[in-house]
Amino acid sequence: MEKKNNVSNYVENKTEIIIKKIAKKNDKILQITDKKIINTSTIKYVLEDSYFIEGVEYIPSEDYTYSQIGLSTFYGKELHNVKTINNDLNKVTELLGRHKTLPIPSIVKITNLENGFSLVIKVNDRHNDNSSLIQVSRKVAQLLRFYKNKIAKVKVEILSDPSKQMKIVTLSMNDPDFSTTIKSAPTESVSISNLDESDNSGEKQLQLLQPIEMGFEELENQDLYLAVYHFTSYDEINKIFESLDINFKRTIRNEGEDYSILIGPLENIEANNLVLSFISKGYKKTEIILK
Repeated sequence: MEKKNNVSNYVENKTEIIIKKIAKKNDKILQITDKKIINTSTIKYVLEDSYFIEGVEYIPSEDYTYSQIGLSTFYGKELHNVKTINNDLNKVTELLGRHKTLPIPSIVKITNLENGFSLVIKVNDRHNDNSSLIQVSRKVAQLLRFYKNKIAKVKVEILSDPSKQMKIVTLSMNDPDFSTTIKSAPTESVSISNLDESDNSGEKQLQLLQPIEMGFEELENQDLYLAVYHFTSYDEINKIFESLDINFKRTIRNEGEDYSILIGPLENIEANNLVLSFISKGYKKTEIILK
């Protein structure tokens, strides 16, 4: 209980720091000359319409009870300093994540279900991988101890109050009077620097400003299974298993007029590959299950 309280206290104490940082990102440059402020690109609040990734539909929503289990991968230098969907930046050295349906930005707790380590991170972009629930920065993967394995079973839980507060602040930044409010504050200078992978001093300074506090949860031993839905018959299931050369144990369930299959137990990579294989064959609804 004490460890969980530590995580809650960390979220409460650090939310203000995260919100202040969102107004200082490299791509939202506040150029101050003779006390005149030019806002070149404001970070936005994004909750777009539904969209498709290889035929699978995703519907972004403000679900402040969101809690899901799935697979996590991570991004590296290929996305470092690349602009996000809401004019923020992806950063491999910061506690960031990319998610397909959560509001942008949101604050979530991500727990590695293989070792119990957890972190509070900011979701600031979308990703286009059907098999991954969330894609995190390299730094998050390192701290959650799955950088070498490249993929992990995780639980993602939205933190309601910090996420709502982040929404309010982000929307206010797009208010026509936002610059006037900033200008009225006593400000002598603003210094913004890029955090590059080679800039060790900058990374150390960030760590001093934002101490990283890891959470830990006791876990039960659970195996990973993949559920695939909307088969019309046993014969169809047998044919798809044969065409994909799948030899894992399966359980067939009658879902009214349809059938579903539960495959496993599986390793993370096996589950990841199976999701992509079934989607390529037209079976768009899959689900990672732990039991």
